[in-house]
Amino acid sequence: MLAFVGQLVGVVGLVGWLSLRNSQKTVETLANQIRQELTARIEAELQSYFETPHEINRLNATAFARGEIDVENAQFGEAQLYQQMKIAPNVAFVYCGSSQRGEFFGVLRSPEDGSLQLSYGNSANQFLRENFSLDVSGSRTFKQSQAEKVFDARQRPWFQAALNAQGPAWTDVYIAFTTRLPNVTASLPVYDRTGKELLGVCATDVVLPEEFREFLKSLEIGMNGQAFVVDRAGNLIANSSDEPLMVGEGDQARSLQVTESQDELVQGAAAYIQSRLGGFDQILTTERREFQLNGQRQFLEVVPFRDGFGLDWLIVVVVPEQDFMGQIDANTRITILLALGGMAIAVVIAALAARALTRPVSEVCQAAEGIAEGNLDQRINASPIREMHQLAQTFNSMAVQLQNSFTALSQSEATSRAIIDAIPDLLIRTRRDGTYVEIIGRDRLLKIHENRSLVPGSHVTDSLPFELAKLRLDCIAQVLADGQLQIYEQQLRTGDLTHEEEVRIAALSEDEVLIMVRDITQRKQAEIAQRIAEENYRSIFENALEGIFQSNQEGRFVNVNSAMARLYGYDTPGEMVAEITDISRQIYVDPTMRQRFMRLMQGYGEVKHFEYQSYRRDGSILWVEENSRAVPDADGNVLYYEGFVQDISDRKARETKLQRLFQEFQIEIDENKVAQEVSQIIESNFFKEIRATISQIDSPPDAK
Repeated sequence: MLAFVGQLVGVVGLVGWLSLRNSQKTVETLANQIRQELTARIEAELQSYFETPHEINRLNATAFARGEIDVENAQFGEAQLYQQMKIAPNVAFVYCGSSQRGEFFGVLRSPEDGSLQLSYGNSANQFLRENFSLDVSGSRTFKQSQAEKVFDARQRPWFQAALNAQGPAWTDVYIAFTTRLPNVTASLPVYDRTGKELLGVCATDVVLPEEFREFLKSLEIGMNGQAFVVDRAGNLIANSSDEPLMVGEGDQARSLQVTESQDELVQGAAAYIQSRLGGFDQILTTERREFQLNGQRQFLEVVPFRDGFGLDWLIVVVVPEQDFMGQIDANTRITILLALGGMAIAVVIAALAARALTRPVSEVCQAAEGIAEGNLDQRINASPIREMHQLAQTFNSMAVQLQNSFTALSQSEATSRAIIDAIPDLLIRTRRDGTYVEIIGRDRLLKIHENRSLVPGSHVTDSLPFELAKLRLDCIAQVLADGQLQIYEQQLRTGDLTHEEEVRIAALSEDEVLIMVRDITQRKQAEIAQRIAEENYRSIFENALEGIFQSNQEGRFVNVNSAMARLYGYDTPGEMVAEITDISRQIYVDPTMRQRFMRLMQGYGEVKHFEYQSYRRDGSILWVEENSRAVPDADGNVLYYEGFVQDISDRKARETKLQRLFQEFQIEIDENKVAQEVSQIIESNFFKEIRATISQIDSPPDAK
C-alpha cells in the first residue's frame, strides 16, 4: 500500500508539474507573440501620424525660396498653407519664420472650433501676431484676435532645432505658444538658390493626438497590461490609461516624467529600464525582458521608434504574467488539493482510485504537451471525477482561448501578406553580403530584371551593373550600421528603353535588410511633363503682351502679370496687387461700370468686349477692353474672376477724331446745299418776273 501511495504521489506530482511547466511555456510563447504584435501595431500607428509633416515642410520650403509665400510682409501665400491643412487633419499648425527679424507667417487650426486661421507677425503689427479668418479659397477675410506678447520666430525651439540639425529635424515635446497644448514640431531650414544664405525655417506642428491615446486604450493587453510611449529623456508621450500627460498649469506646464506616473505597472517598468537597461537613452534595439514587481513576474518589451528625421522614442509594452497564469495557478492549486484528497481515498480504495486518477491526469499531460508542440486542437474528455472534470473544462477553455488567439494572429499575418501582395514593389530580403534570401513579387519587374538574376541565393551583382551594385551594397552597410532607412533612385536600361526605379532599404535584423524596388518611370515622365507645362504656363503669363489678371468678388486683385502692371503704371505685379484694394474706386473712372460688370458676371458668367475708362497709378485715364470669366468651385460658387485687359486708348482717340471730322464734313455739305437751292430760285423765270414787277413799282413817274 505504501508503495502504491508513493507511486500515486509521484505520478500526481509529476503530472501536475508537467502541466504547470507546459502551461508556463505556452504562456511565455503567447505573451511574446502578443507583445510583438502590439508593438508592431503601435509603431505603424505612430508612423502614420508623423510622415506627413516633413512632406509639407519640403513643399513650403520650396515655395518660400521661390517667393510664393510672403513671410516677411504677409501679403500672400496663405492659400497654399490652407490647402495643406485641409488635407492633413492631424496637423495643428503649418508656418514659416524668417531669419531676418523673426517674422512669422502660417495657418493654424483653432483649438476651440477647428476653423483654419491665418496668423502672422511682422514689423507692421509690432510682431504681435494677428489671426484672421479664411474663406473657402484660403483668402483672409476679417481679423479674429491679436496676441499680447511679442513673437520672434528665431527664438522658438523649432527654429533652433532646424538650424542645429542643418536639415529636417524634430523638436522635443513642448507647450504650444498658441494652443497651450503639448506639441511636437517637424522643421526644415530654408536657403536661397545658392544654398548659402539662410532665408528662414518652415515647420509643421503635430498636437499629440487624443486619438492615439484612445488607440492605445483599445489594444487588448491582457487584463492589467499597459502600453506607453516615452522619449529618450523619460517624458511620457502617450499611454493606455487615463492618467494626465501634463503636470502644472500655464507657463509652469510640462510633460509628465514616466517615473512620476501614478500607475504602479508603468512606474515599475520605468524603474527596471533605468536600473537594468542603462536608461531610456541606451536602448538601441528591441529588448524583451522579464522582471519582478510585488513578487509577480512581468513581461516587458521595449522597441525603439525612429522616423529618420530625428524622432527617437521608445514603445513600451508590459504585461503581468498573472493575466495569463491566474486561472492556471488557481486550477493548479485546486488540482493539488484534489490530488491530496484522491490519495487519501486511494489508501482506502487503492486500485480504483489509482486508475481513476491516473487516466485523466495522463490526458492533461498529453494535451499540455500537444499544445506546447503547437497542436492547439487538444481537448480533454470529461471525467466522472468532479475535480478532474473541472480541470478538463478549464484546460479545454484555455485551449480554445489559445486557438482563438493564434487564429487571430494568423488572420493578422494573412492581412499583412495581402497588403504585401497588393504593393506594386519588388520586395527582397537580403543578407549583409548582398545575397538574396527571399524575393516577393518577383514577377512585378520582370520586364526590367531578368528572371534568372532574381532568385534566392543570387547576389546583388547578378542583377545590377557594377556601379549600381556597389551603391546598393554601400546602402545595405549603412542601414545595418545606423538603422536608418536609405532611399535612392536608379536608372536601368533594357534595350533602347530607360527605366527609373526608387529603392528603399530598411533594416530587418542585425544581418538582414529589406529592399523595396518600385518602378517610377511613369511618375518621372509625368513630373517632367508637368514641369514643362507649368513652365510654359508661367512663361505665357509673364511674357504676354496683354494684361492678365485674377480678382475676387471683394474688389481686390489676386494676381496680375507684368504687362498688366505696366499698363496701369506699376513697376511690379506685387505693387499693383498690394495697392489696389478697391477696383471699383481705384480702377474704374465710372464706378457704375463695375456694377454693370458684376451684373453681367452674375447673369452670364463671362463678359466680352467690355469697354470702360480706367485710372492709371499717376491718375491719368485710359480706355481698356476687358474679356473675363468667372471661375467656380465644385459647388458652383465663384472663387475668382480671371481675364485679359487691352489698352484701346489709341483706337478710341481715332474714333473720336473720325467722328469730329464727319460732323464738320456734314456741316459743309449742308451749307453748299442751301447755296445751290438759292441760286436755283434766283435764276428761275418766276423770280425774274417778280423782280421786274418790283422794279416798275419802285421807278419814279417821270421815268415813264
